[in-house]
Amino acid sequence: MRYLVGACALVFVTAGCGGGEKASDVNLPGDAAAGKQVFADAGCGGCHTLKAANATGAMGPNLDTVGPGYERVVTQVTNGGPAMPSFEFKLGKDEIRNVAAFVAKSTGGGLKGQPVAGKFKPNDKKLADCKGDFGCFEQAYGNLAYYQGPKVALKSFEAAIAKPGAVEGNCHRIAHSIGAASLAHFKGKVGPAFAAGTAACWSGYYHGVVERALVDVDENELPQASRGMCDDPDLRNGPTFTLYQCVHGLGHGLMIYTRYDMPRSLKVCDALKGSWDQTSCTGGVFMENLSSSYGIKSKWLRDNDLIYPCNVVAERHKLYCYLMVTSRILPTNGYNFAKTAKVCRKSDKNWIPTCFQSLGRDASGNTRQDPDGILKDCRTAGNMMSDCIWGAVRDMSSNYAGGEEASVLCLKAPASMRARCFEGIGTILGGLHQTSEARRAACAAITKQYRAVCSRGAGA
Repeated sequence: MRYLVGACALVFVTAGCGGGEKASDVNLPGDAAAGKQVFADAGCGGCHTLKAANATGAMGPNLDTVGPGYERVVTQVTNGGPAMPSFEFKLGKDEIRNVAAFVAKSTGGGLKGQPVAGKFKPNDKKLADCKGDFGCFEQAYGNLAYYQGPKVALKSFEAAIAKPGAVEGNCHRIAHSIGAASLAHFKGKVGPAFAAGTAACWSGYYHGVVERALVDVDENELPQASRGMCDDPDLRNGPTFTLYQCVHGLGHGLMIYTRYDMPRSLKVCDALKGSWDQTSCTGGVFMENLSSSYGIKSKWLRDNDLIYPCNVVAERHKLYCYLMVTSRILPTNGYNFAKTAKVCRKSDKNWIPTCFQSLGRDASGNTRQDPDGILKDCRTAGNMMSDCIWGAVRDMSSNYAGGEEASVLCLKAPASMRARCFEGIGTILGGLHQTSEARRAACAAITKQYRAVCSRGAGA
């Protein structure tokens, strides 16, 4: 998912606290003293806070809080990202190494241990104190959830992400923090924490709950703890959507817990009860592998094969890997959807449509769920445009926990694709509502003409 926070020099859009890199990363080549001047000349302080540079920028994450490692800085400055251009041809290689050494040395990059969302500790920081500081918002929203409960925090959070700004631009990580703090609020009880949550900003809240739930689990007890994580009766007897978020979030949490050991995480998913839980869990694993919550580049990615690892994992694991794969491809080509569509066609033959569904999911995030923008991006899919739209409406419906916004996209889509589009909305509505009557009513609320296909998608 792509969150835009302004075109600045060192915008670590998805980074959290702790780069996950080795302590030796801070000793890699580069002159930290010279890098301080590069940091100033490149205008990095206009976007970031970094105490060592006397920088107080608030548009991007606070680097003192994030603590990115050397390799993370080199990669971000060289390749750019959703909110910044590449500096490969604006700075020399030595300058890039120098600024990376400066940032990593100044912040102790890679030495900060587990992410702040995983070990949330309340303090007295309030939203009014933040002034656009990403790290401050993480803590302040977590405090609000811890002291007053998640419903109060999420109400404020959802109002904030309804408009552009520091909270909206970094909403997924902040939602993680609210989830982590909420689990602490409920004294470690996953069921009540999930019941009090929402799917705002791609369900980051749910991911944060599970992430914290794994923090104190002993290495040897990980499989057993994982099997029981989502077995609370309130989850099993509630909406399928909420249960899915728990099992999917478990996949995210396993990757973070194991320091991005994908095979080990998949093995734990495979040991869950039932194929539905197993497959849903792998979705979180692959999402975290391909698009890390903490800005970490997993070792289970290859620069010379952007489809990897989807083209080598077991057949039972391919579905969710391909549903996430374009989040890996797009950042490498400057979010060029036409080029990404060409890469999708190199997927395993039976999984090409799934790759284009992933493209639609990213089109939704890339445009902030704008129907016209999504259609523009999906037209690059050619004869796979319908799959792209399918992926987009499912993402929109999931993000908004409803089908009203996604129905606008369906009605703007080519007439030949509208029925399938509404069926896609139905597949999400089916998980949001427990009874057939409620599912049919949800479909009827957004369309009369395509009510039947929507209901079919919803399992009604």
